[in-house]
Amino acid sequence: MAHNEGLGANWKTRRAFWADRAANENTLRTNLLSLAATRTRHVGNDPNPERYDPDLWTDEFAFLNQPGQADIQSDLFYDYRTNVDAYPKWQAWMREKQPRLLVLWGKYDLSFELSEPEAYRRDVPKAEVHFLDAGHFALDTAADQIAQLVRGFIRQKL
Repeated sequence: MAHNEGLGANWKTRRAFWADRAANENTLRTNLLSLAATRTRHVGNDPNPERYDPDLWTDEFAFLNQPGQADIQSDLFYDYRTNVDAYPKWQAWMREKQPRLLVLWGKYDLSFELSEPEAYRRDVPKAEVHFLDAGHFALDTAADQIAQLVRGFIRQKL
């Protein structure tokens, strides 16, 4: 993620948390740490949710509900605002350096807008962009395809 406009609808709650942490802490925790939110991170709006092993989100949810984890995750997420503030610097670096860039994007991810992968092309016009039949954690359902794309990308001449 490197473009502010790529932040999806979930980020409204998250931005409110950054603006006033005390007033929005509970709402953020529901938005970020609930079982429904955890499942949505994996499945998104995939029309074939049966492709996902339910252990993916139930194990994550169990971890997130260990003592002290809600506080740790809230602190980490509060700090994430500094990443968003740094996006213009990251974009400038990409425009200047023009790195070889492979973007693999789960098209069922509800955390980020589908416009985000193409936004990388504004900064790196030769970026290789692929939309996958996957959610936020694309390896959940597209590991073989990802491995193939990464191998192909690495084999390309510089």
